Amino acid sequence: MITSLSLLNYVDMDSEQSVLGYGISLIVLNGMMYVGIPMFAIVIGKKRL
Repeated sequence: MITSLSLLNYVDMDSEQSVLGYGISLIVLNGMMYVGIPMFAIVIGKKRL
């Protein structure tokens, strides 16, 4: 999660809208990494049994 937050150091944020957009996209990215991928693996694992 900290690594994904460090991505904000490399983008040019010049308005509140861009900060909000980058923040929402990072929340979605973290959600997919910590919830989406494990759920996908569980579903695929159950289908193979």
